[in-house]
Amino acid sequence: MPAKKTTSPPGKTKPISKPVSIKMMPRTPISPNVEMTELASRRFTTPRLAYDSAVSLDREYRPRLHFTPAKNWMNDPNGLVWHKGEYHLFFQHNPFGTKWGHMSWGHAVSQDLINWEELPVAIAEDQDGAIFSGSAVSVGDEIVAIYTRHTETHQSQCIARSTDNGRTFVKYENNPVLDENKKDFRDPKVFRYQDHWIMCAVQPWDHQVSFYKSTDLISWQHLSNFGPAAAIDGVWECPDLFPLTIDGEQVWVLLVSLNPGGLYGSGTQYFIGDFDGTTFTPKYSTEQPRWIDFGKDNYAGVTFNNEPNGKRVFIAWMANWEHVKEHPETSWSNAMTIPRELGLARYAHEIVLTQQPMCTPTYEINIPMPHTGIVGLKGFVKVGYNADKKVIFVDQFEAPYEISGDQLHLKVVVDQSSVEVFTGDGIRAITLAIFLPPGTGRDLASFTE
Repeated sequence: MPAKKTTSPPGKTKPISKPVSIKMMPRTPISPNVEMTELASRRFTTPRLAYDSAVSLDREYRPRLHFTPAKNWMNDPNGLVWHKGEYHLFFQHNPFGTKWGHMSWGHAVSQDLINWEELPVAIAEDQDGAIFSGSAVSVGDEIVAIYTRHTETHQSQCIARSTDNGRTFVKYENNPVLDENKKDFRDPKVFRYQDHWIMCAVQPWDHQVSFYKSTDLISWQHLSNFGPAAAIDGVWECPDLFPLTIDGEQVWVLLVSLNPGGLYGSGTQYFIGDFDGTTFTPKYSTEQPRWIDFGKDNYAGVTFNNEPNGKRVFIAWMANWEHVKEHPETSWSNAMTIPRELGLARYAHEIVLTQQPMCTPTYEINIPMPHTGIVGLKGFVKVGYNADKKVIFVDQFEAPYEISGDQLHLKVVVDQSSVEVFTGDGIRAITLAIFLPPGTGRDLASFTE
């Protein structure tokens, strides 16, 4: 979804007559350096940077492992789908500048989720409105995109079809396919359920996820609503609903992003429960939120439809509406998180969501469990485990974590402008966008306190 997606969008949109081609940028993965190591001991504060050369900043901060657009603005991932041998990543995109505006669907494809080829704009803003967040499904030879059409006074759900592997889309002539005549009603996530389609979309200010049913992606029947529940201090956005299995039991997971109202502004909570085809029922109390990430830069994440290996793969926008304005000026704005495989585990007598990075970590800590003190890695950032407080941390950002075993295992993914830390079991994650002064090294070394 677009920036802050409030009732008053930041910038008046102008119609776009045709898609804009985007120059490809080669992305060469880092050769990861995997070693047992520890963290440094200073708090990191994102500096406000003002340098003369945007070109040098591009070189300094352009990620090597994470997707970024070749140029201009990007926020929420959209339309994640595997189709005919390609992973498709669509995303909220301004083709004309590095700030939010003129929302359209950018497009990139990959075969391994790390190396991406950026393609021309897939679905462009037009005289009917901007193209806000949504999803995509694979239907035979077609990719069908389901998105929110946005004007300053109205939001409704529309579809567009592609018969050439997502290279071009034709908007349905009778759009919208779902209209509740509301100013705010958005972010449709559609998936196959038995012999029909299910859509979940948000009523943002009501803090509700609404569920709908269709056999043809055109005519939709309302089924039920879920919410308000857990965190409700900001608007609800970007829902996703999917099943996972633990010990032979199928469990449903509902993701709901929240802006503001997360731990540090924008954030994403999740619910564990059951879906019977009509209603989502949480398994546990919804008084307290369960956060997918304990850092400040993981928002609007959703999962791929039609993943060929049976995995549930998650990607999020690696930014935060409270802090994105502090990012340095470059020719491109923002990155996606590393793709993560989601799963389930039992922790503190409950079923919880897990996530594992789908790349080789830059560093790994795998040592006998410390019972006192602090261990980790240090350098440009401090990462590790505080046994006295029973938390993992990246600088001042902490995640409660009580290890049930005799080993401490942390995975650390370092890129040019980010750090992502995962516990070995995937139960906790901390994601941070970090922009260092140019020339600062990004090596880490072991430490104990």
